[in-house]
Amino acid sequence: MIATAMQAADALIANVALPQLQSDLGGGISLGAWVLTSYLCATAVFAPLTGWLRRRYGARQLFHGAVGVFIAASLLCAAAPSGAAIILFRILQGAGGGVILPLAQAILLDLYPKERHGRMLAIWGAALMVGPILGPPLGGIITDLASWRWVFAINLPIGLLAIWATSILRLRAEPSEEVAIDGIGIVLLMIAVGALQLTLERGVGRSWLHSPELMTEASIAVLAITAMAVRARHSGFSVFRLDVFKDINFAVAAFYNFMTSGLLFVAVVFLPALGQGPLGYSATLAGSTIVPRAILMMVMMLITGRLIGKINYRILLASGWILMAAGLALLSAIPGENALFLLVAGSTVQAVGAGLLFTPLSTLAFSTLPPGRRTDAAGVYSLLRQLGFASGTALMTAVLGAKMGTYLADLTAQFAASSGPIPAQRIDAANLRAYAECFRLMAVAALIVAPGILFFRLEAAASAVKEAA
Repeated sequence: MIATAMQAADALIANVALPQLQSDLGGGISLGAWVLTSYLCATAVFAPLTGWLRRRYGARQLFHGAVGVFIAASLLCAAAPSGAAIILFRILQGAGGGVILPLAQAILLDLYPKERHGRMLAIWGAALMVGPILGPPLGGIITDLASWRWVFAINLPIGLLAIWATSILRLRAEPSEEVAIDGIGIVLLMIAVGALQLTLERGVGRSWLHSPELMTEASIAVLAITAMAVRARHSGFSVFRLDVFKDINFAVAAFYNFMTSGLLFVAVVFLPALGQGPLGYSATLAGSTIVPRAILMMVMMLITGRLIGKINYRILLASGWILMAAGLALLSAIPGENALFLLVAGSTVQAVGAGLLFTPLSTLAFSTLPPGRRTDAAGVYSLLRQLGFASGTALMTAVLGAKMGTYLADLTAQFAASSGPIPAQRIDAANLRAYAECFRLMAVAALIVAPGILFFRLEAAASAVKEAA
């Protein structure tokens, strides 16, 4: 749990320290983007490798090694003398963090019997939420009181505590296996995920057709994914285990994990921008609007963990998707004035819906998988969550930009005859309308995918729990 929260926090804790970091090391906004993107890329690349690494080194040794790499890379980030150095160290930090998340989830599933998986995954999910909740304010306090370098150094005592705590646990010994590895497959996996992540992260707000860099990255990603699929079909692929998708419960849950992550993260990105933009809130007030949703979502995940086994999965999932859609619909109806209540209410309703979804989805994803496939599946599951974050944000930001451009062009045409400036209130109203259109599209998407919960094989999941008991 400690390692999970530490890893999750580090994706966001550096955000508030970026202005000071950029000032000290130079490089401007582009350096800040690379500091964030390099970590996310490395995390996404190494998550699917966790299964093979566990078979090779064992769970305990790999967990301690991953946390150790994370700590060492954090200290190197704290001492980084230049922009290029901190980008390199962030990649190393992301490599350790990419293994921590799926491995921690898989170890918890091994430690506890299947009838307790729902409750444990709820607690683990809550720990996953603690990081993003506490990360930004903690990073701001550390940066103000000391320096951006201490934002990374704080991982040393936390990581050592995680290593000590797991050292005294009586984990089942696992002999290492000399598992054959497909070197070409690993390279293709890294190229595919890295190029795709770079395309999505760096493509926000830019025209792909007029950017040779983005077109090249997208083409590389497509070619690498195609090559991986061909190799998996003809010669097998020992790192990215495609056979986990043969389990219908995992395949459906993985799809919903991707969709839920995308819709949730887009709202987290849009709401502060909406508050500081068309609504005219201060940065503090705009950032505070997402605090209630984060807290309630964490509480809802814990409650849902206790409801699993008592309430039918489909009832929980259907309720979650309806609340997700309802919250997004409320956000699409935000007025230009006195919008704070509706902003917080819509955001909170959506977060409560997400809290009803994450734990049942995680439980169903691993309910019918054999223990030997859990770590591989956890790596794939983590990868899809990460790609859901990035692709959802990139897609909806592109839609938002297009809507804003269209509405601004209409205003320009309206005021062209008078040759006068466009009133700021009219521009804010147009931008608010663009945000409303995006939230409405996401609400429709939530309703469209909801019927897919009928594909879950609940009888198979229930029988697996009974056999384990």
